[in-house]
Amino acid sequence: MDQTFLKAAQDELLKHQWDTFVEDPPSFAEGGKGRVVAGCPHCKKVLRTGNQYLSHLAEDVLPKILATIDWTA
Repeated sequence: MDQTFLKAAQDELLKHQWDTFVEDPPSFAEGGKGRVVAGCPHCKKVLRTGNQYLSHLAEDVLPKILATIDWTA
């Protein structure tokens, strides 16, 4: 496997975290109607469980990474 591709794939995967983000900003604490939710801040996708996070990586992120491979090389 090309080390350049491996590094790019790792960088893309690491952009996706199971953390929190503000949905519909600004947050309530900032005077708005938004709320803090658990999920992937990079994608703004709500994820409530570890299993949902792993599914997000496998079903949303990995296919995009694999689509960048030149399979003819």
